[in-house]
Amino acid sequence: MQIPINISLKQEGQYCIHCFSQKVERIYRNELTYYHCQSCGKTAERSLVIDNGIVWWIDKQTNEYWHESVGVFVFNSENKALFFERTIYPFAFTIPAGHLDTGEIAEMAVKRELMEETGIKSDNVKFFSEEDVIGDKCRRGSDNHRWHLYVTKIKNTASIKINDEGIKPVWLTLNEALKKELVFPVRYFIEKYGERLSK
Repeated sequence: MQIPINISLKQEGQYCIHCFSQKVERIYRNELTYYHCQSCGKTAERSLVIDNGIVWWIDKQTNEYWHESVGVFVFNSENKALFFERTIYPFAFTIPAGHLDTGEIAEMAVKRELMEETGIKSDNVKFFSEEDVIGDKCRRGSDNHRWHLYVTKIKNTASIKINDEGIKPVWLTLNEALKKELVFPVRYFIEKYGERLSK
């Protein structure tokens, strides 16, 4: 999204995605997270968050708000990947992923996200790709993300525990996954790279 000129980028905070008021509160509907604005009365799946704890920037030519992200395809011994359904926007199946913290190295960030979201500790994450994904909308208001994508293989799948950002963990082949509703970047990566992800 393009940042309105009336928003001070020096001031961290959460803004309504419709009227850009800071009177936003998190609410829950059917165990999913939404954001309600007390100023305009609208409820949205996402809000605009300015957080200097994560890596973000404004494109000087387009004024688009960008974030930097990490993610990892986790494969088991049957070459199936781990997916789970998000309880925060975007509401679809995803892989373990999240924003890159300020000053954080991408490899450390992806290990952190993997542990936080699934309970999996892996020192065997392998770098796969770094690229800009246009149209990757997140709950914090960015429509574009620079991705650091990794892959890993694990043997023990019994200890997986999805945190409160997800439900319904499932192991799927990449072709099976494409039949599900996937978050934009996960579908993008599977369609672009296919079985190369599992090599």
